[in-house]
Amino acid sequence: MSFPGQAHHPHPPLAGLPPNAHLLPATPYLPPGLQLVQAHWYCRHGERAPVRQRLVGVGEIPAVFSLCSVGREFRSAVLSLSGSGASPSSSSPHQTKAMDVRRWTEDVGDSARGFKGGPADCYWGELTDLGRRSALSLGAILRDIYVPLGFLPATFSASTVDLVAFRSTNMPRTIETLHQLVEGLWPHSTRDDGVKVDFQLRGWQDEDLIPGQSCRKLRALDLASIAAAAKAHNPSLARLDPVLVPIVGGPLRIDSAPRASGVLDTALVCKAHDIKLPPELGDPRTLSELEAAVVHEWFDGYSNLEFRRLAMGRLLGSLRETLDAKRRDPLEQHEKTRLHIYSCHDTSLAGILNALDAFDRRWPPFTSHISVELLRASAPPPSAPSLLSRLLPSALSSTPSPSPSAPHYVRLRYNARPVYLPACAPEGKHLPGAPEVCTFEAFSEAVKGVELSQAEWRERCGGKGE
Repeated sequence: MSFPGQAHHPHPPLAGLPPNAHLLPATPYLPPGLQLVQAHWYCRHGERAPVRQRLVGVGEIPAVFSLCSVGREFRSAVLSLSGSGASPSSSSPHQTKAMDVRRWTEDVGDSARGFKGGPADCYWGELTDLGRRSALSLGAILRDIYVPLGFLPATFSASTVDLVAFRSTNMPRTIETLHQLVEGLWPHSTRDDGVKVDFQLRGWQDEDLIPGQSCRKLRALDLASIAAAAKAHNPSLARLDPVLVPIVGGPLRIDSAPRASGVLDTALVCKAHDIKLPPELGDPRTLSELEAAVVHEWFDGYSNLEFRRLAMGRLLGSLRETLDAKRRDPLEQHEKTRLHIYSCHDTSLAGILNALDAFDRRWPPFTSHISVELLRASAPPPSAPSLLSRLLPSALSSTPSPSPSAPHYVRLRYNARPVYLPACAPEGKHLPGAPEVCTFEAFSEAVKGVELSQAEWRERCGGKGE
């Protein structure tokens, strides 16, 4: 799944767009003879500030990233005392009110006292204005795909709520990315007054969008993978010492301080925001060497089947069960949801691809996305009407309803490009002439090889986690 000519950090020339935006939507969007039944989109959050301060003064890397002017003013729900004479000890009922607030960062210099930052200063790991724009653009692309198909309505009304499900990890940058995705999908002018956009969060011990680090067994496997990465890549990183030591301040290794992963993260943030790096660090060969080492550190654990199961088994099992439930209810009597959007992380996307043997060994860029679409073979067109059918009432001679026994297929795309699953490669395991479109049975079989229920995950991890 590597693509010839792919840039190291494959964002398009125009900032504020998701990767490969020019490939979405493609026309025709659906293969002939298939109709869309359900879509799941796993979206990495948009561009953000670095997660911590590193390499200040190297190139044009600042001490504070002033890239976050949008996410500052909010309305916060507060509990208020009712009545002008009410006091905390009175029996007067309380009311829920909204307080207009503005959030500022507090910067810290060399002294113990902090000081108020600038109006656009980011806190570490915050979604930047650019990240908001790229998520907004991706949401608008989803609108351009699914509304013309008749898959989703053009307006977000009370009747739309049951058609969609939005979930995020419990981190500000993913929650804000989700909000921007929805704003692109249904802009403010298309949302009915008073209709709330619901989204769901899980407790960290139950979160399956990222590998569960509360699992002691998974942590042990992860540490073994990190040690293997250090053994394999520290010698090659040592060859970069003459170039990087003057910049980093010491030898850069998988397990050094700062870590290779941290330096790569800061470099990718700067490249995404057009912040100048020193030539030594911005050299594509240097970045490629760093990326190879960090990808090994973070993702080679997936070569172990138990690691796959503990890291992504719950998420993929939930996906398979949801697709199967939708397949079994073609009239949407119970399973009404058509679109699921999950706002998540680079480790989420790389984890899904690794677990299905489709990872390209490239670090997922900001606003990367995996789409998983359930497709159903369309009912054959009605034959020429007979004399009897012409005499019957239209209600008795209508097109037959879709059946759960109709052939179903699953199509995966990563950053708008087809994902070819090895499990779907054999003849009979995919749509004829379209190896990227798995039969539902072949996709399910691939997932069943790694999936875990929540109960099975807890048992293998020794309870609900630490």
